[in-house]
Amino acid sequence: MPAMNPTFAAYLLRGLAARLVVFGLVFVLMSVLPRLLPGDTFDSLMASDLVLGLDAGTEAALRERMGLSGGLWQQVGAETFAALRGELGFSLIHGAPVADILLGALPWTGLLVMLAVPLFLAMGLATGIEAGRAPGSRMDRAITLGMSVLASIPSFVMAVFLLLLFGIVWPVLPSAGAEPVIPAADPLERLVAIARHALLPAIALSTHELVRYFFILRSETILVSRRAFLVNARARGIGGWRERCDYFGRNLMAVVFARLGQSIATLLSAALYVEVIFAYPGIGRLMYQAVLDRDYPLLRGAIAVLAILVLLLNWIFDALTEARARRG
Repeated sequence: MPAMNPTFAAYLLRGLAARLVVFGLVFVLMSVLPRLLPGDTFDSLMASDLVLGLDAGTEAALRERMGLSGGLWQQVGAETFAALRGELGFSLIHGAPVADILLGALPWTGLLVMLAVPLFLAMGLATGIEAGRAPGSRMDRAITLGMSVLASIPSFVMAVFLLLLFGIVWPVLPSAGAEPVIPAADPLERLVAIARHALLPAIALSTHELVRYFFILRSETILVSRRAFLVNARARGIGGWRERCDYFGRNLMAVVFARLGQSIATLLSAALYVEVIFAYPGIGRLMYQAVLDRDYPLLRGAIAVLAILVLLLNWIFDALTEARARRG
């Protein structure tokens, strides 16, 4: 195995160091900002009808046990040192360790992203190539008009529209949850049910990147169509699917790959509103509920997990893109 180029290794280390600094800033910021909101976890628990009035001594003892005693920076410092020891804390609202709650929610968010990525890539490539290979044609104008309309609709509005259309007006797909209340006993039936529940949220999530990829790939397709190798191929009578796949598709993969890491990171962020709208039990919905409940440990843990995933993905794809560029 050939040794790694020292300059490339230095590039990787610089990128990793920069992302560690960013993660540290995000972690501290997400420990501070929620505490600037009115109320805290204790107040949220006391608002329940199941909790009776407490005397001042009991309240002070509970606040100390919950890590809510002391000043702002004292609380943030204690949480930061605990996180460095690998302790994400305990959610009193859920009555479970934060790590266990996140481990239960992360696979659902991962499933949505894994379904959304091939959806927007396939649709973006197909429409971008079809429109760009004959710019100015009726097909190009029709697809571009449709994508322009789609781009003008906010992503959360599109999610609500899909929910109303396919979940309520024409109920062909489940409109909420990740699987039926009573899961099927047969593993295959359960897998099909999970896929059906994930389809609408995944489509809503994929529209977030579909429009951007379409316009990028349409422009790149127009540039590729003017290159000599493609002009010569068309002169030899090459067209149809061979032209689309072998000539356009292969030459556009570098563009797709260069932006894929950023796109996946964007999907992880966009999962927040999609999971809330479709009541999907992923990390985004956990974050939303944690804000409402002032559940600081859960909110901080969820944001930390998403930040790690986003920064790690960007670092990996940046490294792969840099390695590809160095190879020429």
